[in-house]
Amino acid sequence: MNTGFHRRECCPLCAAEDATTLCELPYGEPPIAGFLEDFYYGRIPPERLQSESYRVARCQQCGFIYQDPILDDSGMQALYQDWIDNAQSLRKKQAAKASLFRQYAGQIQTLLCLLPGRPGEIRVLEYGMGWGYWSRMAQAHGLDVTGFELSSERREHARAMGLKVITELPPPGAHFECLYANQVFEHLPDPAGTLRQLCARLAPQGLVYIRVPDGRGVANRLQRRGWSPDLDAIHPLEHINCFTRKTLIDLATGAGLSLVRPPPRLNWGSLLNGIKREIADRYLTTHLLFRRDS
Repeated sequence: MNTGFHRRECCPLCAAEDATTLCELPYGEPPIAGFLEDFYYGRIPPERLQSESYRVARCQQCGFIYQDPILDDSGMQALYQDWIDNAQSLRKKQAAKASLFRQYAGQIQTLLCLLPGRPGEIRVLEYGMGWGYWSRMAQAHGLDVTGFELSSERREHARAMGLKVITELPPPGAHFECLYANQVFEHLPDPAGTLRQLCARLAPQGLVYIRVPDGRGVANRLQRRGWSPDLDAIHPLEHINCFTRKTLIDLATGAGLSLVRPPPRLNWGSLLNGIKREIADRYLTTHLLFRRDS
């Protein structure tokens, strides 16, 4: 039995129906078949994908790049519960270098500079918390953190570390002063609708911090050289939305958010690297902060 797929009838960002195909390759043939076999350690039964193709489209109206078709609900469940090796994912997080946790701490300190009140008064929702390590760092800074996560295995791990975890969003209302989503929106079938739902739970003038893979140059690469495994921003099956800085800002604007320039964080011990990071974060990357307009 083949895994189900779902056709995206329109652009998931602006809902326009006119799109251009940038790349199309059968899942059951090289090079995609070999890549998926290696990346998922043979956990995907080959016959499950044979009837469909990996297709990358670009909206002619807004320029957003996305995969179409995508896995349906049953396919997504198989992908994230069975095909991805969760044990290896956890080991990778547990073996992370100190630089990752310094990065988490820096992000949280930036949020504290932009949010009024004491840390214990700031309610944060991490949407797609994974194993919970960012939330634990935020909790260590005194923030009132709640994590939303669909994977039962990851929820259990986060709860074992003493974190609050939910599987359903609260009703609309001012439940949180900040929403954080790291490497989440590239996976969502309806990124625009999801962000609107999240913003409906955000306090007035609340912050939204979104981090997604950077899709700069992906369209040109696909058109000039075709698909290659290093194009992580448009990873087959998983990264079904490919954001540039412009399209990420478009996503946020459509949900009633405005771009926020974060305060600089410079360290005299590595001033040059700090300046490079500041320039990239302010003008190039897809790691952006937004504020709710009302």
